Amino acid sequence: MSSASQWHALLHGAEGGADSGAFATEPDDFRDSRVRWLIRLRWGAITFIALGAIFSWAGLFPGLHGPMLACIAIVAAGYNTILAIRRTHHPRAGIVHAIVDMAILTAVLWASGGVHTPFIANYIFHVAIVGILGGARATFIAAGVALLASGALWATEHVSALRIATWDPVAPWDLISELVAFGGVLGAVAYIVSHAVRELRERELALARIGDAVALEYEVLSNTLSELDAGLEVVDGDGTVLWRNKRAAELSPYAQAGGIWSCPGEHRPCEGKIEGECPVRRALAASEPGRCRFAATVEGVEHVYEMLVFPLASAGARKGGPRRAMNLYLDRTSSVIDERGLILAERLASLGRVTTGVAHELNTPLATIRTLAADMQKVLRDLEHESAAETRSRLIADAAESAAIVQDETRRLGRITQGLLTGGDVVRAEMQGEVPLAAVVERARALVFAGMRRAPPVEIGEGVDRLGVVADRDRLVQVIVNLLQNAYDAVREQDDGRVYVSARYDEEEARVELAIDDDGPGISDEFRQRLFEPFATTKPPGQGTGLGLYTSYMLVRAMQGTIELVPREGGGTRARVVLPAARAGAIRTTSSAPREGAGREVSA
Repeated sequence: MSSASQWHALLHGAEGGADSGAFATEPDDFRDSRVRWLIRLRWGAITFIALGAIFSWAGLFPGLHGPMLACIAIVAAGYNTILAIRRTHHPRAGIVHAIVDMAILTAVLWASGGVHTPFIANYIFHVAIVGILGGARATFIAAGVALLASGALWATEHVSALRIATWDPVAPWDLISELVAFGGVLGAVAYIVSHAVRELRERELALARIGDAVALEYEVLSNTLSELDAGLEVVDGDGTVLWRNKRAAELSPYAQAGGIWSCPGEHRPCEGKIEGECPVRRALAASEPGRCRFAATVEGVEHVYEMLVFPLASAGARKGGPRRAMNLYLDRTSSVIDERGLILAERLASLGRVTTGVAHELNTPLATIRTLAADMQKVLRDLEHESAAETRSRLIADAAESAAIVQDETRRLGRITQGLLTGGDVVRAEMQGEVPLAAVVERARALVFAGMRRAPPVEIGEGVDRLGVVADRDRLVQVIVNLLQNAYDAVREQDDGRVYVSARYDEEEARVELAIDDDGPGISDEFRQRLFEPFATTKPPGQGTGLGLYTSYMLVRAMQGTIELVPREGGGTRARVVLPAARAGAIRTTSSAPREGAGREVSA
């Protein structure tokens, strides 16, 4: 991390990362906007329910249970009115609303003839809404609930005591209702997809604005530090040196960063403004600023420095925790002017590395999102000309899967930008007790090969499906995406190139080794020595930043693991990632390496 981003983190306090669960919370304005969107959709549904009751009483649909439909419409209208009046909403209100709507739909179908009504396909619309609101896991849960509800409706057809309605519209209303149901589902899916794409574009614009603001903040901060030509350090309430720049370390060499701060006046003649009291101690104890002056010999030249001490209103102090102080060492001599050029160059180089690293982290999910958005637009075009039910179902499923991946990637982008805004480390890991390798590998595979017309086959070893690790799920996906992308680049020009993913459990070390192999040309011995250095790449200029392996190395280290690239027997390269194994009960096998006839092959 650069000096600028470290200083930003210490000034503002490190905050916890975003919720990474399937039902993650969202900002208030975004959450309220979605709830209002659901309320508007519900008014349309209530109108159709009321029309159903009216048509039943008019004799057009004699089998419908008109009183039940009328009661449902009244209750739903009251519920929706209360929600429209309420100003604040629960963090997971969108998911709760979608579940309630699915229950209302089930009751309406029950009063309309059960599984025989063509409007049962509206479950697809509700599952798609849950997918937008809650992500992949919530989508699967909603699909399961829809299946259970359909099964319950089917059961009412075989239990006379539960059957309250039949679907027997008067001609030609039977044909009209089928056309309305078909058009309704088609329009609903098109609306959901277009809404998701529009929301995605708004998120991209917001992310671009945030990225510009962060880049400007880093540039201003870095230039300020460089122009000050000063030493800067931050000291915690217990005296621990949290961070310091090079100049501060030269002026106070008796404690390194991470150690206990030592006052320069205890080792050199010090001229304090408050006699007999160190200004740093006073700032930490009473939150009052102070200053002192001392002489120091730096690089053989005598300098006179003034130390300005400022108490910091850190996150810990606001919550009643220990205070922090920032010490600013100002050179009151003119002998360091010759060093300014070098210091400025170091600051700009550090800022450049941070900017490039952030761009690399943002570009990967943005590229995936752009590809999937194009795929969803193609699905919409294909749906307009496709009449086969099986093909339409497949296209809708593809769109739902793409929307789920887009949701995951926007959440990942939010986590990256949130980490930047709070001054957090972009390679910080939030460890989870059990992360199944199968889900992580499958997600990474989908991200790398999404939209590719010509991709190599990926063979998955048995152990991947049966092993789990202790890791940060999103960070592990990021690592595997980088490694799969490198494997794909290695075999891209080969007609028969393949990629292999395997895993094995080391019982003695209680660790899991994940291996990604390719049968490409391999890595030269000369370049292998620089694999994990920033900006090291074998790709032509403009085709790679050289930060993928470096970022993966930092992420794996943050997850208490190791990563290495070694030659593969028979040619090619093996990327080996070793991480702590999940709890013993989650591990069901120690065999995982791909072998003849074992595992499964996934078409990319």
